[in-house]
Amino acid sequence: MQEVAENAVSSLVTPELFAAYIGKTPSAIRKMVAAGKLPVVRMKDPANPTGQGEIYIHKDEWDAYASHLAQVAPPEWHAWKDRLFTTEIANLRSKKG
Repeated sequence: MQEVAENAVSSLVTPELFAAYIGKTPSAIRKMVAAGKLPVVRMKDPANPTGQGEIYIHKDEWDAYASHLAQVAPPEWHAWKDRLFTTEIANLRSKKG
């Protein structure tokens, strides 16, 4: 049986892990869940089927949709790439003059 890598993360993550993943607070993630803004999977406790249960965010669905949005974005959205450089701006200016 193949061992799972130590840094492997499941497709389903807790609100705390998802918050760290996208740079928000766990509280903000819970509010987004309540507002229906995230791909959520709920796990119920069989001993308490009417209870709230556990909440997991499907991060792969989030990532897939983010990729989709980038693919269908208008050309001007991609203009941010024109502002990335591998050399210092000062070096580029001195070569122009």
